[in-house]
Amino acid sequence: MRAFRLTAASLEAERVLLTLQAQRTARRVVFGVVAAIMAGCALAMLHLLVWVWLGTWTPLQRVSLLLGADVLLAAIFGTLALRSTPGPQEVEARVLRDTAFAQARSSLSLLPLIGTVATSPLIAAAVGLLRRRR
Repeated sequence: MRAFRLTAASLEAERVLLTLQAQRTARRVVFGVVAAIMAGCALAMLHLLVWVWLGTWTPLQRVSLLLGADVLLAAIFGTLALRSTPGPQEVEARVLRDTAFAQARSSLSLLPLIGTVATSPLIAAAVGLLRRRR
């Protein structure tokens, strides 16, 4: 019976873990899309502003400067977007799942079952009857 409760606890922890991961991923996607739209609009205005401000430079120099700045910013923000660590609830759910699963596995091993059967009064009576026959 204990093994079934531990297995149920393990499955519940896995469900919570998957739910939290899905929620975190959905938030990241929504925030990323909104940030990308806003960044695109702001970048277009910034390009226009820098283009006007660098009026004394040649068009090739202006384009080169803007391209270099865009690549640098894309690398920085791309690196930040890829960084994501699990929250404390995810870590706790993962530990609970692993612990419950390990305990369920150990309670279903053969030795506890043999110990329970060996201490059964029915087995003792059967062994006693077999000894009397000899």
